[in-house]
Amino acid sequence: MSLDLKNEIDAMINERNMREDQVISLIQDMIRSAYKKKFGTDENCVIEFDDTMRVMSVYQIRKVVKEENWYSAYTEIPIDEAIEMTGDEEIQEGDEVKIPLDPKNFESASVQSAKQRGQQIVKEYFNDKMYADNKRKEGKLIYGEIKRRKENGDYAVNIGLPIEATFPLKGQSPRETYATQQKYKFLVEKVDKADAPQERKGRKDKREERGVRITLTRSSRDFVKALIENEVPEIASGDVEIKSIARQAGVRTKIAVTTRKADVDPVGAVVGAKGLRIQAVMTECEGEKIDIIRYSDDPLAYVANALIPAQVQRVVVMDPSSKHIIAIVDDNQLGIAIGQSGVNVKLAKMLCDWNIEVKTPSQFAEMEETQKIYENVDDLFRNEEEKPEEKEEKLSNEEMGIAPDDTPVSELGLDKALVDKLQKRDIWSIEEFFEYSDEELKELGFTDDEIQEIRSFVVIEEDDEYSFECPNCHTVLPAGTTVCPNCGVEFEFE
Repeated sequence: MSLDLKNEIDAMINERNMREDQVISLIQDMIRSAYKKKFGTDENCVIEFDDTMRVMSVYQIRKVVKEENWYSAYTEIPIDEAIEMTGDEEIQEGDEVKIPLDPKNFESASVQSAKQRGQQIVKEYFNDKMYADNKRKEGKLIYGEIKRRKENGDYAVNIGLPIEATFPLKGQSPRETYATQQKYKFLVEKVDKADAPQERKGRKDKREERGVRITLTRSSRDFVKALIENEVPEIASGDVEIKSIARQAGVRTKIAVTTRKADVDPVGAVVGAKGLRIQAVMTECEGEKIDIIRYSDDPLAYVANALIPAQVQRVVVMDPSSKHIIAIVDDNQLGIAIGQSGVNVKLAKMLCDWNIEVKTPSQFAEMEETQKIYENVDDLFRNEEEKPEEKEEKLSNEEMGIAPDDTPVSELGLDKALVDKLQKRDIWSIEEFFEYSDEELKELGFTDDEIQEIRSFVVIEEDDEYSFECPNCHTVLPAGTTVCPNCGVEFEFE
């Protein structure tokens, strides 16, 4: 028996937008599913398709056995019955015969199982195609119409597909309000597939079905980036490059731009004539402030630029390893540099990836760390071959707080690292060192070996090597003499 499937194949190609080979594979899968439901296995099911006639034939393969060895009515056939069915007298035990079947005679339960299997395959194909078609839209702008608001604050959005996209609460800007039946621009943030049913939070009776999920956003920094890219052709041409973006949705966004062409002003290109380009982006973001700054490889210039609209006097690197930097501004610029609720300096930190502190000149002068600032911070960002010879400038004993008769630790011959460690703990002379007990020195971070090493460098002169002259008879006497043996004069020492 053969099934004429021409009409069915054409209908599925047109209605489901499937290729012919996919439709044929689907029908074969459905028949195989019905066969397995009826006979318990599909291992001996053979399906043949005639491409020219578009007909499909189904066969059951049975193994020829002797009558006494016949146990399975679906996988085996007695030799006498095989000969009678095929008319082939030469059939022997162990041969296989192909018995034609009519799928229309399958039981209704088998047919229903096949239909369910077919529906599942069609749905999987639909989901796969939907996923592939929309995965390419990630990071791109689309228009969508708000359909309804869900209980959890998310919105369902019609984006012109058989499925609705999700506009989650976290993707919404706090500056904006959204109305149903209104159209907005969205960024496709993520397209993924739900491979297994998942319970929806707070609604245990409802389960999220398998399928494609499209997540939209208007609060991410990439949303602003996409808007800028749409407005500025110089970005598409490569003349202008966006280096970094920092955003607090609904409040402020900072964008650092650069160019490789000397005749192109990247900031001016993004802002546009009379500010039209950036104004269009700000309007789309409901008036959110957007700062366009020039990127620089020099962190000092980059940080100063990042703090606009504040005017920065100068920038000082405190610690390159921890990326700690201080921006010094006039008193009347302090509030502008920090911004309302600290948003301006916070975004500048995110943009530059530096830990930025904003100080006025008086605040900076009061900082104890001022004495540790590098004398020439520009040298930190030059190549080694460009660095001038560093001249070590020694402080005087008075500047270090060392008494005239005290011995500086730098003159003991200790290792330089150990000397630096002593001085960082405000121990500048050996006399100051001996004012601390071993326990106190350990609390300051010195090890037993370091304490012993410092002590070993100090040589105390022995008293018995000293002598003096008797003031009465001028006899030279050893140290410690209390009565002159020559004239009997007694001595008292302080």
